[in-house]
Amino acid sequence: WIIVMGYSASLSLSRTLEEYKKALEGVVDLHIHLAPDVAERSNDDIEFAEVAEKIGYRAFLIKNHNLITADRAWLVSKLFKKVKVFGGIVLNSYVGGLNPEAVETAILLGAKQVWMPTLNAENHVNYFGAAVLPTLKRVKELKSKKPNTVKISILDQDGKLREEVREILELIAEADIILGTGHLSLNETYTLVKEANRVGVKKILVTHPEFKATKIPVDDQLKLAELGAYMEHCAVAGYDPKELASNIKKVGVDRCVISSDAGQPKKGHPIDVMLKMIMELREQGITEDEIRLMTVENPARLLGLED
Repeated sequence: WIIVMGYSASLSLSRTLEEYKKALEGVVDLHIHLAPDVAERSNDDIEFAEVAEKIGYRAFLIKNHNLITADRAWLVSKLFKKVKVFGGIVLNSYVGGLNPEAVETAILLGAKQVWMPTLNAENHVNYFGAAVLPTLKRVKELKSKKPNTVKISILDQDGKLREEVREILELIAEADIILGTGHLSLNETYTLVKEANRVGVKKILVTHPEFKATKIPVDDQLKLAELGAYMEHCAVAGYDPKELASNIKKVGVDRCVISSDAGQPKKGHPIDVMLKMIMELREQGITEDEIRLMTVENPARLLGLED
């Protein structure tokens, strides 16, 4: 157990604080789900930040499928001196979908990542049948609530990139923040990355290429990396350690990032989730220096953190 500022966080691997610090000091997690949220979460923003700062995390970025998180990240940051807290926006139906005004607002509030649609991505809804993740429970269900089956594609009926997406990419490029590919199809992802390059987006993060709804063959991961994108390998998105290590080696650690994507109550504390993935990659021959590049240096560079 780690006790920080009166908050007790159960870390299931039962390691000492020094062991956590040795393995995780300097980590930058670009993908973590925390409360407040409409889905149940294992920790809220402040609870997680307390433990992350004690262990020595450099920064983390809060993701929410429904809400802008840049504003609350700013508030949480005021409470901590060492760990930096950032937020972003996911372009699902809850913020108007492919909505340039919502993106501009998030950027003005300090957003560091803009994700293309996740739950409402046409690819996601086609896979799961609705804008849901079956493993997640909502905090509360209204009896009158109908299933969200809104499908959003970044392509028009002719297979061309929608003009509003191009406008969003221009905003991301101007702000020099991260473009996350969300839960798009592979075809959409290629189209997005190519146009992002054209308009000057410098920081492109392919969201969990091992996730079952967005699974990308390693040869395509390599092609996307050659187009300038980073692969974001997420701990709770589902992966085989041997296959994941092989994919990382083929794509190259200089184009890979490790994130937790954690916060689901049944998955354990997000810090345990991150450590477990790191340990499994070590067992598959990924070196300490390579892990540090993917958990510390690459994500810090994407956030624009100065050395």
